[in-house]
Amino acid sequence: MCNVPTISLEAYLLHIFKYCLMTNKVFLVLLVSFERMSKLSSDAVSHSFVIALFNIHHLTIAGITVASKFFSNVFYTILHYAKVGGLPPTELNQLKLQFLLNDFYLIISSAEMQCYAEQLSLFSYADPQTQ
Repeated sequence: MCNVPTISLEAYLLHIFKYCLMTNKVFLVLLVSFERMSKLSSDAVSHSFVIALFNIHHLTIAGITVASKFFSNVFYTILHYAKVGGLPPTELNQLKLQFLLNDFYLIISSAEMQCYAEQLSLFSYADPQTQ
């Protein structure tokens, strides 16, 4: 049985942001990737990822690792990301490989990126009662 991490996803993201300098584009790529994964999760047998409470933290650090190296001029070693993310480097390498094998997660048009940025901006200004 897999255990759900005790740290909230928000706290985990803040922890990563504290120790890993990254651009907003990295977070947008992560958001796009997760949305694409969630659309495919209904057919989990033929896809590598299913997003769930017990793996969202590991998928987050793996996605940030890949997106940083793919979209940013600033990135760190796998050992650094693994230490910050709290998992063994071998596991992070395996997750990173799964992201790279599904490289369609990284092909994002400028228009699509802009659309996600606008949606995220609108969401951040929305009334918390309606979210």
